[in-house]
Amino acid sequence: MRNTDYEYSLNKRRITGITGIIIALLLILGVIVYSSRAGILPGAGRSPAPGISIFAQQQTSACNTPLHQPGNAMLSIYSAGLSRTFLVHLPPSYGTQFQAVVINYHGYDNTAQRTAQHTNMGAEADKAGFILVFPQAVDSPPSWNAGIGRFGPTGDADDVQFTRDLISYMEKNYCVNTQRIYVTGYSEGGGMAYRLACELSQQIAAFATVEGAFYNVPGGCKPSRPVPFLEIHGQADQLAPYGGNPGAGMASVQAILHFWLDIDQCKSANKVIFQKADVTGIEWPSCAPGTVVEHYRISDGGHTWPGSSPEPSLGFTTQTIDANVVIWNFFSRFTN
Repeated sequence: MRNTDYEYSLNKRRITGITGIIIALLLILGVIVYSSRAGILPGAGRSPAPGISIFAQQQTSACNTPLHQPGNAMLSIYSAGLSRTFLVHLPPSYGTQFQAVVINYHGYDNTAQRTAQHTNMGAEADKAGFILVFPQAVDSPPSWNAGIGRFGPTGDADDVQFTRDLISYMEKNYCVNTQRIYVTGYSEGGGMAYRLACELSQQIAAFATVEGAFYNVPGGCKPSRPVPFLEIHGQADQLAPYGGNPGAGMASVQAILHFWLDIDQCKSANKVIFQKADVTGIEWPSCAPGTVVEHYRISDGGHTWPGSSPEPSLGFTTQTIDANVVIWNFFSRFTN
């Protein structure tokens, strides 16, 4: 009889304990449901857009810009009375933080799409995590208004205003670090990057040129502040010669370097920072605070983008360096 009473008491306590656990679980479940409906739990009650993480949504919302998918998009804006197009490449990391922007100007008689494909700069953007933009020139054939050559302006459009409007568009519609906007370009596009450094120095943190064709800037080059400068050039370039082309009104590499050394208040002392095979890298480190000038000289290089697929008709393409890596390593050191 005593054993029966003991078992009855034990079972009663077990039932009471289980009942208490069930009641507690029901209360917890009720709180979760209420919180979800009320929007108290982060992200509760919302379904992320396909392919976009909740974290990316929150970051994009924080910088108050629309959502965008990684990859390429061809876009257009109106600038100075013209419809202007450009290709935007977003890295896989886009949306997780404010990111730098690199604007890459194609060469004469070329396109944004071909330049994006040939340079393969998108691979470096994906690896390093920056936004990449390839603007498209107008005129026929496509040409940038990079300056004044022997026969007048190298283009008819207001490409400086186009760049102002492009930067403004990117800042309003993408998660952009406004202190880390950089410009680069190839051939005449390099000349365009040079002109922009002269005229938009307050917006540009640094600039780089590859086989740049340098012309006189209308009204003179008068940047409002020193701007870091990287110049990459082949000594065997026949289209934008290392020694310049006076007949076309094109300045030499040495003339442009010396001019920019004065702008950046650099001392004449320099040092070799890279030496391998056909490439020598030189730096002038003693310049205005936050500024340096660098030059990569390619002894046998033609009118080509280092590290890209060879184009024999334009001369030798060195594989000793990858221009994309050299340019980004340079840009990543500077903010505006």
